[in-house]
Amino acid sequence: MKAGDCAQDQRIWQIDDIVADVFHMLLQQSCNVVGDAAAAGIDISAKVLLSGAIEAQCLVEFPQATAKKLTDAFLGCENNWENALIEDAVGELCNMIAGGWKSKLGALASASDLSVPAISRSRGPDRNTLNGRHLKMRRTYAFDNSPFTVTLAIRRPVENRSSCR
Repeated sequence: MKAGDCAQDQRIWQIDDIVADVFHMLLQQSCNVVGDAAAAGIDISAKVLLSGAIEAQCLVEFPQATAKKLTDAFLGCENNWENALIEDAVGELCNMIAGGWKSKLGALASASDLSVPAISRSRGPDRNTLNGRHLKMRRTYAFDNSPFTVTLAIRRPVENRSSCR
């Protein structure tokens, strides 16, 4: 499905602004879109699920070097961080992006809950846990010349499907 197919589905396409806002507010850094293909060499990911009136997921994926730079930015200095701390930073970023996205989803979002971030160090062929028909968007961003990928998927509610045809 293309972004312009249905007005209520525009909510998924706001992710660029949300990612930029999170990086600016949280880390005082700029973060720019660099494409739609996944970042190369993914080593660590975090996923947050949205459930309730809206079913959706937010997945962030990082090469190890980018995840380390993210942790450096979060903590304000460079160090050889333990894996658990790097995982916490990746999970927190995913949580912030998912929360920012949820805040843009409208009235149904108030009747939906975010999960805690689930961290993974394995690369699977498809990390989408939503069954049925859904909208999906993947974007690759970079901060400090370091790429990472954000994938959003949202299940289309049954009552909205006919109005989007």
